[in-house]
Amino acid sequence: MKLVLTCAIAMLAMACMQKQADGTYKATTDTAVSDAAKKAHDDVVKSGQEIKKTTEDIGKSDAAQKIKNGSVELGRGVKEGLGQVAQKAGEGLQKAGKKAEDDVKKTETAAKH
Repeated sequence: MKLVLTCAIAMLAMACMQKQADGTYKATTDTAVSDAAKKAHDDVVKSGQEIKKTTEDIGKSDAAQKIKNGSVELGRGVKEGLGQVAQKAGEGLQKAGKKAEDDVKKTETAAKH
């Protein structure tokens, strides 16, 4: 929005330039153009304030609070689920480790006899 306003002001400024006899340009002081630029600026500021207020209102709404609370709850659920998966994986690794130790002991005992 600022870019559009800047471009509009630049175009208005160029439109107000008058070529002098010596080849240079001089800006004319047209109050209508100046007033239009000021009004455009004021409109942009007003729109920005309205967008900010609307965004704040949405952030305070029940739906936004429910989404926020749901996100927190979802995060907790994921963390708890990952903890359970890690525990199960740990138990599985312990069983696999125990089985490997037992296999080695059986092999050692068989090799001695």
